[in-house]
Amino acid sequence: MLVPAVIPPFPLTWGFTTREDPESSRPPMRLTQVHGCELVEASDQLQVADGLWTFSPGLTIGVMVADCVPVLLAGPVHGQPWAAAIHAGWRGTVAGILRRGVAVFTGLGGHPGDLAWALGPAIQKCHFEVGEEVLEAARKDSAFREDLAEPGPRGRPHLDLHGLLRAQAAELGLDPARDGSVPVCTYCSPGLLDSYRRGDRHRRQWGWVRINSPAT
Repeated sequence: MLVPAVIPPFPLTWGFTTREDPESSRPPMRLTQVHGCELVEASDQLQVADGLWTFSPGLTIGVMVADCVPVLLAGPVHGQPWAAAIHAGWRGTVAGILRRGVAVFTGLGGHPGDLAWALGPAIQKCHFEVGEEVLEAARKDSAFREDLAEPGPRGRPHLDLHGLLRAQAAELGLDPARDGSVPVCTYCSPGLLDSYRRGDRHRRQWGWVRINSPAT
């Protein structure tokens, strides 16, 4: 398990699974992910969305990824613990799924600067070759900077998806001191992580979070 390098404002357990972790370490399937930007409150029902949030202690929530970025958020709302897990591929990122997650938190009464947050293992700029249409979509984002893209060895652009999400986080007022991201490249880690681009078509890792019950 890869664990975010930050201490949340309340007791919780969170992290990013690897190939070395047993099946039992993975959360229940609660989402059908569609590369969109919807978040829903977690329940025992399977829902169509790309993010889950909860106030419920003891409820484990998570998202599956194999190159996309798993994003974990945790913060207090009027003294009550809140947590979210978000699936951020390039489509969801440029559509604003991180903004949507922070908006849910603030809409409930939280303050962005109170969030602990972590971007998990994903394909990094070294291997995230994209088409020009992807780069053009990213450039429309208000947080985009030209240094987030560069020409790749095959002449196609490479995009820094972690960097774009981090730029969005700064624009949203998230505290960089509360950033516990694990910037490991899935493509570069064949013994540890699954990567769709590298050929892993069926296996996935998880980004997950659970607010600890008082007795935990």
